[in-house]
Amino acid sequence: MIAILIVLLPLISAGIIYLMGKHLKFGRFLFLFTAVCHSICSVYLLLNPEAALSKWDIGKTTLLGFDPISALFLLITSLLFILVAIQTHFWLPAELAAEPEHAAAHGHTAAGFQKESVFRSCLLAFLAMMTLVTAARNLGILWVALEATTLVSAPLICFRRSAGSVEAMWKYLLICSVGIAMALFGTMLLDVAASSGGHSPGLNFDKLLLTRSTFHTGWFKAAFIFAIAGYGAKMGLAPFHTWLPDAHSEAPGTVSALLSGSLLNCSFLALMRFYALAPETLRPFCKNLMIAGGLFSLGIAAFFILRQNDFKRMLAYSSVEHMGLAAILWAIGCDQGAIFHVCGHSLIKMTLFLIAGNILLAYGTRAIPTIGGMFKDMPKTACFWLIGILFICGMPPSPLFVTEYLLVREAGPLLSTAVLLLLFVVFGGMTKVCLSMLMGHTGSSAPLPEPTKNAERLNLIPLVALIAVTCCGIMWLILLNNGEI
Repeated sequence: MIAILIVLLPLISAGIIYLMGKHLKFGRFLFLFTAVCHSICSVYLLLNPEAALSKWDIGKTTLLGFDPISALFLLITSLLFILVAIQTHFWLPAELAAEPEHAAAHGHTAAGFQKESVFRSCLLAFLAMMTLVTAARNLGILWVALEATTLVSAPLICFRRSAGSVEAMWKYLLICSVGIAMALFGTMLLDVAASSGGHSPGLNFDKLLLTRSTFHTGWFKAAFIFAIAGYGAKMGLAPFHTWLPDAHSEAPGTVSALLSGSLLNCSFLALMRFYALAPETLRPFCKNLMIAGGLFSLGIAAFFILRQNDFKRMLAYSSVEHMGLAAILWAIGCDQGAIFHVCGHSLIKMTLFLIAGNILLAYGTRAIPTIGGMFKDMPKTACFWLIGILFICGMPPSPLFVTEYLLVREAGPLLSTAVLLLLFVVFGGMTKVCLSMLMGHTGSSAPLPEPTKNAERLNLIPLVALIAVTCCGIMWLILLNNGEI
């Protein structure tokens, strides 16, 4: 069964790398090999619907399987991971070499680093748990998998053993665990709602989907409120987003790329599962709740992006913004637009966080006021950073331009106006930060020669990703102009 294989493959590799911690060359090879094999399996599932739709059952209970949406989310997760794995292979040695120089330049003690074997094994375990989320056809397994993503990704945040990273890790654990606990309570309430008709379909998603018209509306309404609070916390919906800026600012760029590009999608998928189970009479209630959460997320993101002095935190608030947009798109019935949006956001945000990691490697600081003159110091990185910022703001030919256009087209005039105003504020705030980093003169934290050279060499993966994003954006624009989306 391919669903079991694709979950176990990275999990077994993670265990092997951890146990053979001293054999670094073997660990690096196995890490990349596993990423490639996982991507091949993901592509196979998407291209072979019969294999994707096959289920793994125990008795009469379906535990694992894929549908077209989860197969697509799996492919995005897998492709992002292989790009991050390649970037990690070249970034990690440069980061380890640059830390003593950065510490000397900024007058602080060099922070210790996590063991490479632990770092790579946690990344693979993270991939395995995100894969399990996409494969889960049982809401209980879905909950367990999302909780497991929290546990295995937390050590990745404190890769650099500083006080700030440890604090961010514990904040991430605390807030996400509380959120997941609320999601568990919502899942229990869903079971109560489904059992109100005298028979219980259990937590099997396919059976629940067939019997959703018999759900007790009061119990399901309570279940959905807890689900949007719980899974919304992992997804980054305001006001449950507070772990996200700290985690992204402290985690390495490669880890932030996976947290923002893949983990948020998995949480969104869980929320989509709950929304799909809503009885028709409760659809307006669930829709309004998701729109409210989406708009609030947009407002929070716009406010904090305007006041931001940390470029990685700025990207984190951008993720809050785009998860809000995805929630609104799904709530107004633009399902295709919501899926396109999270896929486009994943690829662009991964690219931006990898570039942000390169900038941090070169300058040794996340403080925006101390960074300037990137066009002079790092011309390739500067160009990619500018293009990435414009793409994440929805400038054509970004694929996000198409999805944001679909939102404005499908939403009512009041909702469209509010969204456009907030998007304009975000655009102004992000471009202001971007231009201040690219132009002018280098501040007091001048880039160190060797780290800057190393960072400027780490642009192959961002370049490949930007080319892919541009091709997707052009293709989606053609489909839009032909009336196919």
